[in-house]
Amino acid sequence: MSLREITLRQTFVASPERVWSAITDHAGMSKWAGAEVFLVANGDANGVGAVRRMKVGGLRIDEEVTYADAPRRLVYKIVRGLPVNFHRGEMILERVHPTSGGEHTELTWRILMGSNVPGLVRTSGALLKPALARGLRELAGLIGA
Repeated sequence: MSLREITLRQTFVASPERVWSAITDHAGMSKWAGAEVFLVANGDANGVGAVRRMKVGGLRIDEEVTYADAPRRLVYKIVRGLPVNFHRGEMILERVHPTSGGEHTELTWRILMGSNVPGLVRTSGALLKPALARGLRELAGLIGA
């Protein structure tokens, strides 16, 4: 299986709690993710087990939250909709202390994809990374950048 990792970083002028609230607001993701997003299954009190559906063009992609440690780490996997064998995403939030004062958070988003189809993860990653980077910039504009 061919694997590819994508890593993105975005700094927010906001607390980790505020960024966490935005990234776990499944329906609110539609405002910044570049896709129509809605919740299809609720998770437990921490969000584990929540399934969100993303509509991107003709694709319907379901992501399930597999781990949540508010406001530090969110892990999910794609359970339906992509032609890859494996897709795991992890968002890590860290409070940073800028010299300019105020609360800042750095979000690191790592995605690991795998496929048995030659070239698929390379092509998918090349398309996905700029789209996700745009989404993070949009989110930063909504809650602070």
